[in-house]
Amino acid sequence: MNKIRWVIQQNLIAEKDLAEVRAACTGSGITFEEITVIPFSPEIPEFSRDEKTNIYYGSTTLMYNIYRQMDKPRGLFFDEHAFTSANYIAQWKEHMLNYGAKITTFREFSAETHPPESLWFMRPDADDKSFNGDVFTFAAIQQFIANATKFDNVILTEDTRILVGPPYSIEKEWRNYIVNGKVIASSLYRSNGRLNKSRHDVPEEMIRFAEDRCREYMPHPVFAMDIALCGGQYYIIECGCLNSVGFYDADIPAIVKAVSEYVAAKH
Repeated sequence: MNKIRWVIQQNLIAEKDLAEVRAACTGSGITFEEITVIPFSPEIPEFSRDEKTNIYYGSTTLMYNIYRQMDKPRGLFFDEHAFTSANYIAQWKEHMLNYGAKITTFREFSAETHPPESLWFMRPDADDKSFNGDVFTFAAIQQFIANATKFDNVILTEDTRILVGPPYSIEKEWRNYIVNGKVIASSLYRSNGRLNKSRHDVPEEMIRFAEDRCREYMPHPVFAMDIALCGGQYYIIECGCLNSVGFYDADIPAIVKAVSEYVAAKH
């Protein structure tokens, strides 16, 4: 895989993840190049351009800029239409934790009538990290929308699409790193709402659930899938572009190796 090159954002990335990606590349004889990304800037930093063998890892800003300006290179594992909550629900239906939620907009939802203290889970429909998904009261959502849209905000507008639905009590949450339908690595990242990272607390039943869902549909051959244990059942929470997800306690060398082999095989 000596032709593969990882282009790695060196700023605004968890230092542990950055160090382990570097070490994984070095250990596998893979070239890597580090770049600095200006937050929220549309500019792409200078780096060695090879759209067939580069693999990108960094922030959502970097991912979106490359996607929109470099004609969807092979080492960017993203499609803005596939990586949406609306698409996941349409594809996986009742296997989604938020199957009963609705896709709406800031404008439409803030105009609805609900008790001010009623609780709602809200997140962006898109995989753009424009705000963090969380549980809010309806009054807090209305205030959030008013604050986010009162200025000339190019990221959040009244037409921003969101998912809103009932909140759930989740027992555990895992992130799975998937290549060609196989879970390459996994990490527990939350237990009963609290951060809890472990590569060891990874049930075989959860892995089978993830791979069964991959046989039904995948937004891309390379992606991350978050799964919840809720009420004794497994559900998909969301998926993510592997170019910009956090690794928690996952086996980063295994991920780097599998992703590099995927791109090398395509080349």
